[in-house]
Amino acid sequence: MNAKPPLVLLVEDDADTATLYMAMLSAEGWLVVSCENGQTARDWCFNTQEPPQLMVLDVRLPDTSGVELCQELINALPGEYRPAVLMLSAHGDPRMPSRCREAGARAFLDKLRDLDRFVDTAKLLLEEQASLNNSRFYHVNLTEMPD
Repeated sequence: MNAKPPLVLLVEDDADTATLYMAMLSAEGWLVVSCENGQTARDWCFNTQEPPQLMVLDVRLPDTSGVELCQELINALPGEYRPAVLMLSAHGDPRMPSRCREAGARAFLDKLRDLDRFVDTAKLLLEEQASLNNSRFYHVNLTEMPD
């Protein structure tokens, strides 16, 4: 019997970027739900019967901060259903990775520089999520960040 493919929630307001990420994730055989803003993501999360194993969130959304959305969704889901979170940003704020980590994200990638690491990072987070090894935080080059 084949295992059920991972479910990924993608929250990205730029349609072209969302299409690219959806294609990359779907090519791995993963199920992808795409939302263009925070409210749509909230509505989906609070009404779904199956929480995602991975959330991919843009830092800047039209109606909320991706950092705030990350924290809200993680805190709203019971511990055993909390997904891994990968945050994405095209804005070079050097404080953003630590803000994302504090909000509960497990990884941060720069959209402009790290596209080639996107799928590998998602795979790594899903593998760790499956084994419930949630103690690491990855930033850009997939090196462990110190606590």
